[in-house]
Amino acid sequence: MGTSTRLAGPRYGGWSGAKSRLSRWTPDADSRPDSLADGDERTASDVATQYRRALRDALLEDPERFGLRGAAQEAGHRLVTALDELLRPDPPLLRDLHRAAPTDPAGEFVRRFVTEVGGDGRLIVDAATRRAVREVAERLVAPDGPLADPASPSRITGELFCALYRTFFGEMVGEFVHVLIAENVKLAVPALVALDPTDVVAGFVADQVVKVLPDPCEEEAVREPRRPRLADVARDLVGTTVTEALGLGDTGVELPSRC
Repeated sequence: MGTSTRLAGPRYGGWSGAKSRLSRWTPDADSRPDSLADGDERTASDVATQYRRALRDALLEDPERFGLRGAAQEAGHRLVTALDELLRPDPPLLRDLHRAAPTDPAGEFVRRFVTEVGGDGRLIVDAATRRAVREVAERLVAPDGPLADPASPSRITGELFCALYRTFFGEMVGEFVHVLIAENVKLAVPALVALDPTDVVAGFVADQVVKVLPDPCEEEAVREPRRPRLADVARDLVGTTVTEALGLGDTGVELPSRC
């Protein structure tokens, strides 16, 4: 299946309810992505939870469905390797950026990062993975990021490593839900409404997922006095992190049993 192949969504009642709730939602004309009206915020949060339930239920039935779990684990390990490089002096990802792209070294870094971490798979889940990886890379080169000026970059901190690690898994699930919605739900949003419900719900999914994920920095701290390397701790946590991100673990917001 290539990235242009239609992706069928989960079949359970929770999935139908999420689609129905989303298709009936007409955002407030005053809502903006960074400033939702109260009603829109509640709706987006509820719909995001419904989509997470539906996805969780599909994976309980078939853990290999969509290739999502395997793709998240593989990309998670590649992400840890790339972020670990950025903790060290003279990381290969930053070498010769200006020579390769004199007018846009930051863009060249993003391209390299996405290529190294996102892989070259052609499934829909691979496209969602690369979009999540790009989000991480763009945060690194943002004006307040450590790589805002690739000519004189700062090393990333352990705290940022952990934040980006968790961000990636949240964004990956959010991006995958974005694809499920785009492929399976027809939305008719009035022209004067500035909000894209699909984007908003995907963002809420990502935020909800991040809140339940383990933090490598916290885990590193409790492993005293042995004090393992942060990257090694993060690698150890990838399996657990993916399990929690997909709603298959024991923590996080309540995702009731499927109906």
